[in-house]
Amino acid sequence: MQRPHQITTNTQTPPPPQSIEEIKSKSYHSSESDILGCKHYARNCKIKAACCGRIYVCRLCHADDPVNIKHEINRHATKEVLCMFCQTLQPVSKQCINNDCNKEFARYFCDVCKFYDDSPTKKIYHCDKCGICRVGSRDDFIHCDRCNGCLSKTGFNSHKCIENKFSNCPICMEDLFNSRDPSTPFDCGHMIHSLCYNDFIKSGSFKCPICKKSIGKMHWKHTDNIIKRSKMPEMYSGSTVSILCNDCQEKCVDQPFHFIGTKCTSCGSYNTTITSKNIIVDETKDSSFTVVEDGDDDDEDEEDENQGDEDEGERLEVVEEDGGDEEVIQENRNDNNN
Repeated sequence: MQRPHQITTNTQTPPPPQSIEEIKSKSYHSSESDILGCKHYARNCKIKAACCGRIYVCRLCHADDPVNIKHEINRHATKEVLCMFCQTLQPVSKQCINNDCNKEFARYFCDVCKFYDDSPTKKIYHCDKCGICRVGSRDDFIHCDRCNGCLSKTGFNSHKCIENKFSNCPICMEDLFNSRDPSTPFDCGHMIHSLCYNDFIKSGSFKCPICKKSIGKMHWKHTDNIIKRSKMPEMYSGSTVSILCNDCQEKCVDQPFHFIGTKCTSCGSYNTTITSKNIIVDETKDSSFTVVEDGDDDDEDEEDENQGDEDEGERLEVVEEDGGDEEVIQENRNDNNN
């Protein structure tokens, strides 16, 4: 027996309308200094979201409202703004059209992004290729078509060009292109939020989550010393592995197997991946294994001391390098501003 067609209806309850007081009340970027706006921007008007018709100071305030969790505002579709001085709803412009008011809404206004910012010291420019407004001076940045973002002129010629470099942060997965938080590059050129970078370093990680290359200049002497002192169990004598170096992409065949790591014979990196194993196990031999850190072996310590200051401070850590991409992105905060 055929079942009758079921009719489904959308029973989702629409959000409650905004009150007149909520719409027309003044909002402050700094109440102490009597600067209108919101926690995100200083400005003297509110925008009317074309998507839902609700009134907010900025697009980020719209995103923060739980009633809008199902949709995002289209910044370019904004048609009307509300003056916070005279409460006149009017077409988007830089200045209030009410002749009795005539207040300027912000020092900076972009008619493309429908963006306002009244900060007295912030430099902002609109990039046509990015399609959004950026923090900084237009004269200080160049848009890279392949990276799909604006980079500082200072290091533009030496930056590592990567297709759509400003996609998602590999740690928090937030869109870097639209993020208002500053970003920084790994040595390989892949981008990450600066705060995520700091947390990543503190966790002890040294590989780029995207390409697995070392995220900066590495000192491997400490690892050399540990492997030299930490003898492999006799039961694995003669065991070898083949590796692929994540840093230089060279393949090394039949290298001595060690629990701690295998060194690339081409570039000296321990950032390697085992591709095949030839493990020999002789259970009649000793199986004990101890990791011997620096300083645990007096004979080796004495040998190291004779090297003077050559190895002082060398550890498995990232060393910040001067110039290069570090300069390229330091001002590229991707502050989309509307």
